[in-house]
Amino acid sequence: MVAYDVSEDDVRNKIAEVLKAFGLQRIQRSVFVGRLPPALVKELAEKVARVARCANAQVVIFKVDKRAVETAIRIPPAPAKRGNVELY
Repeated sequence: MVAYDVSEDDVRNKIAEVLKAFGLQRIQRSVFVGRLPPALVKELAEKVARVARCANAQVVIFKVDKRAVETAIRIPPAPAKRGNVELY
């Protein structure tokens, strides 16, 4: 899980694009989740750090086990899906 707080629009959008490129899915405006092998987590962290450099940004990468994500309680419930894409 990756959560971030970035004040600059362009940097925030670039971080979101990096996270999407790694296959992570947005669950909130500034929170993404997904499964990555450890080597890719390191690569992701390095890319995000390069994008966020010199910006007013805080990014946190949490290692969360699959069960925690699958059993999360969402209030309100998850939005409807179209195909494999959640509609927010």
